[in-house]
Amino acid sequence: MTYALINHVLRYGLAAGAAAVLALSAQSASAQFKGADYPTDVKNSTGAELDNLQDRIKGYNDLFKDAKFEEISPEDQVARMGAGINWGAYDPWWEGGKSSFNPNKDIARMKAAGFTTLRVPLMAFKHIVDTKGNLDPKYLDKIDTVVQAAIKNNMIVILDEHDFDTCEKDTDACAILLPNIWYDLSEHYKNAPSNVIFELLNEPHGKIDDQVWNDWLAGLVGIVRETNPKRNIVIGPVQWNSIDQLDKLKLPAADHHIIATFHYYLPMEFTHQGADWAGDALKSLRGVRWTGTPEQLAKLNGDFDKAAAWGKANNRPIFLGEYGTYGKFNDNMADRAAWTHAVSKAADGRGFARAYWYYDGDFGAYDSVKGQWVQPILDALKK
Repeated sequence: MTYALINHVLRYGLAAGAAAVLALSAQSASAQFKGADYPTDVKNSTGAELDNLQDRIKGYNDLFKDAKFEEISPEDQVARMGAGINWGAYDPWWEGGKSSFNPNKDIARMKAAGFTTLRVPLMAFKHIVDTKGNLDPKYLDKIDTVVQAAIKNNMIVILDEHDFDTCEKDTDACAILLPNIWYDLSEHYKNAPSNVIFELLNEPHGKIDDQVWNDWLAGLVGIVRETNPKRNIVIGPVQWNSIDQLDKLKLPAADHHIIATFHYYLPMEFTHQGADWAGDALKSLRGVRWTGTPEQLAKLNGDFDKAAAWGKANNRPIFLGEYGTYGKFNDNMADRAAWTHAVSKAADGRGFARAYWYYDGDFGAYDSVKGQWVQPILDALKK
């Protein structure tokens, strides 16, 4: 069964067979179904059965019913995005766990510090609650809280589907789960203002090569366009959104409302020294320097010139979606700040929008323990 057919079956027919496929695939992707929270055997006063899950979903889909979507070109949107920051992904706030994050306070702090875009990585697969592929309304409520706080602070907010490792490990599951996520999110936010942007999948890699990804993204764009014909979408290339893979990215030619993205962490020996998830060679590294030598700057500028040339040739504005330095084993703040400033300057000078990875933690621009910005990093991120 092809990706497109599975996608069609799940939403429009063959419910029993499709539900079984989704259940098996979601379980292999570590999704936890919570359908028992939304019983369907409750009856109203007339004796008609109520579907609590569907009622909750419908209620949340009405959230932006009074909002007004105003079309904006991707070029103008990138110009407005400016300097941004990432927050979301693995924060226990999503699960109701112990977290220092307060959406209203922290997002207001980001805006006050000069950030105009918030990229929100979503680990949505585990929040699918039934074999029809529906997202838990409680999870949508969490996303809404973040989106509303960003809108209140006049920030652009990017909703980024971030289950990239799950997709690489089980592409069959991903081929079912990913379109279902975008059916729900695009329906839910179809009336949201234009400063809500969708990003289809963070860093496709491994078994999701350029052929697979180019096929998938065409279908995913089609899903979004059913309900959001003019909303801007962020899409990046394979190999972890590598700058070297932009030329293999095949975006729908007739769709102008697309922003291309890449991530930049080069040289990895500097930005990821000591990172235990990045392989044994990097895990054992310490003391690697980046001081902005002519050779280092030439490499950086050459890479960004390549991305700018691709954007111009393909008529696509560009968003640098992630860049940062892992600081747990790199206490040379001067080097980290120098690299951060150089990358920020390289992006700004070529008209790219950008978002630093990450708000807090070992990459962080903010120290949530001390309750203050990491000033050298924050200064390096300012225009």
